[in-house]
Amino acid sequence: MTQPIKLMNTDQAKAYMDGHKPDQYILLDVRQDWEYEEFHIPGARLIPLVELPDRMDEVGKDKPVIAYCASGGRSMAAAALLEGHGYDDITNVVGGAMAWQGHVAYGPMELGMIEFTGKETPVEIILKAYAMESSLQVFYAQRADIAETLERIELFMQLAGFEDRHKDTLFTLYTKTIGEKVDRDVFEAEAFNSVGFAAEGGVEIQEFIDEFAEAFDNDQGMLQVAVMVEAQALDYYLRCAMQAESGEAKDMLQLLAREEKAHLKLLGKFMDKREG
Repeated sequence: MTQPIKLMNTDQAKAYMDGHKPDQYILLDVRQDWEYEEFHIPGARLIPLVELPDRMDEVGKDKPVIAYCASGGRSMAAAALLEGHGYDDITNVVGGAMAWQGHVAYGPMELGMIEFTGKETPVEIILKAYAMESSLQVFYAQRADIAETLERIELFMQLAGFEDRHKDTLFTLYTKTIGEKVDRDVFEAEAFNSVGFAAEGGVEIQEFIDEFAEAFDNDQGMLQVAVMVEAQALDYYLRCAMQAESGEAKDMLQLLAREEKAHLKLLGKFMDKREG
């Protein structure tokens, strides 16, 4: 049974590393290549979050894993992905590389878009997923409205379209699961009520951004948030697929997981396009 993800501030992480040999733990940097080249903690192994789902076999399960990013958000998403795949000793460094260099004392960690207990019924899984996708769609549409370049506007609109198609897939799965037709508006209302989201969706993500405004004050910051939420969506679908009762539901959830993985890769490409 996996243990809860642990948290360390940078002083605690430094003390841990000073007290252990480098081969006794895995220091995992989940930022992009260019971020790693600009600065990284000595001894860190680079596996960007956008690549982690395909490269987990490079992270051994026989040692503690200490994950960090720029400020703690992406590494928390990475820690959740690892936990979902059976890693049982994972620590997230709060504040990340910025705090390590003394730029901030505390950074954003967990967005907490959706909760998965493992006890959800198939219907509850679909309802939660639909609310999550709706929230993502609103977030991307809002980002498109205020994006700084035409390329980023097109990216966020493309991502919003992806989430709209996911919603259609989930609604189809819902009707097949309950075995009867249902009004889409009634279904949506039930989905939002299932997780306490307001009908317009997206509130939790915006509250997170507002709380950590300095860390996400430009398009690059928004891309970091997008990577975090896409990684959480991927993690949710993977966990749900593992407990799906029917083959059809498992196939659909795995399809959605594969598409979220593709979204992560797309975002990674845009994160590597630095302006100026």
